[in-house]
Amino acid sequence: MRTIKRSAIPFLLVAAGAAFSSAAHAADGTVNFHGKVIASTCSVEGGSDLTVPLPPVSTTALVDVGSVAGRSAFSLALKGCTVGDDNPVKVGVVFENGTNVDQSSGRLTIDQGDKAAEGVQINVLDAQQKQIPIGAQTGASTQLVDIDADGNAKLNYFAEYYASGAVKAGDVTSRVEYSLIYQ
Repeated sequence: MRTIKRSAIPFLLVAAGAAFSSAAHAADGTVNFHGKVIASTCSVEGGSDLTVPLPPVSTTALVDVGSVAGRSAFSLALKGCTVGDDNPVKVGVVFENGTNVDQSSGRLTIDQGDKAAEGVQINVLDAQQKQIPIGAQTGASTQLVDIDADGNAKLNYFAEYYASGAVKAGDVTSRVEYSLIYQ
């Protein structure tokens, strides 16, 4: 008859416990995933990059923190959206988080440099002229519009200067990446 050495017994007990431990742990629930791959997505008319010119404003227009000035409209015109069947009927934009986003306010910070303004950020607003918190993945950060029967849609936005501190005159430049979302 073979005997097991004493040093092997603890190892065997641990191995047996590990083998049965998963059976003793019951699952609390299940996460199911459901999605859809669509035929094609919309394209941005005129190219995916856009420059929004903001008008020059005086520092006196941005005297107090929270002051806004220079509101400018811009839009993303979409074309070639696949329509019909089970394809999406609405499209929207999510403005992505990035290094130039003030995490506490959701506003765009401006590029730094010798000629850069100070104490200024950029507000991005939806079609109802309410601030879009950039980088937030919430309903407040996304507006959806209908895709028409011809596969076109237009998303309207505004941008404006926002006084975040004592304002010093200078250049204001920033950028934000965006992604189209479908529903």
